[in-house]
Amino acid sequence: MKYLFVIAMEKEAQKIIKHYKLKKIDDNYYKNDNRELIVTDISRNGITSSLVNLIYKYNLNFKEYIMINIGMCGSNNLKVGETVLARQSFGYHFDLTSFGDPLYYSLNSPFKMNLIKNIKAVDCYTSDGFVLKTPIKEEAIFDMELNGIVNFPFKKYYSIKIVSDSLDNKEYKDFKYDDSLENVYKIIQEIINQNN
Repeated sequence: MKYLFVIAMEKEAQKIIKHYKLKKIDDNYYKNDNRELIVTDISRNGITSSLVNLIYKYNLNFKEYIMINIGMCGSNNLKVGETVLARQSFGYHFDLTSFGDPLYYSLNSPFKMNLIKNIKAVDCYTSDGFVLKTPIKEEAIFDMELNGIVNFPFKKYYSIKIVSDSLDNKEYKDFKYDDSLENVYKIIQEIINQNN
C-alpha cells in the first residue's frame, strides 16, 4: 500500500519527515519506500498547484495512494491541542443562500472521509481565510486545504487535524505543535494497520 502525506507547511512536516526517515526528492517532495510526503503551501490554490505538479513531474497515479492530510486547524469549541480526524469535508467560503443553495456549498461538499474506530471525528470546513466567527454550534474544525485535496482521486482519504486555536478560548498562546505529534504517529499507525 502506498501512502502520501499531504501537509501545508514546512514546519508541520519537518518532524514527520525525520520520524519516517523520508529522503528529499525535490524542493517539497520526500519519499521512503511506500511513504511519500508533499509540502503544498497554505490554501486550496497551494494544494491544487502542488498536487498537479506532483502528477505532472513524477507521473503519479493518485488512485494507488492512501492520502493522509496532517495539519493544524482552528475550531469553534474543541480544546487547543486536541487531535481529531475530519469526518466530512465542506467548502466554507461563499454564502449562496440567496441563490437557493446550502450556506456552505462547494464542489465535493460534503465529502465523506475515511475514519478509524475509537478516534474522535468532527466535520471540517475549508475556508480561504481565518475563521473568526461562525454560526456552527456542533463541534467543528476549520482549515484552508482539505476541501481542495478531496478534488483529487485518491484511493482513500484521511485527515488528521491538531487544534491550534479556538474561537471559545485563549489557549492558543500555549499551543505547541510538537506536543501533539505522538498522537499523530499513533493515528497514522492505526491507519496503516487498518489498510494492511
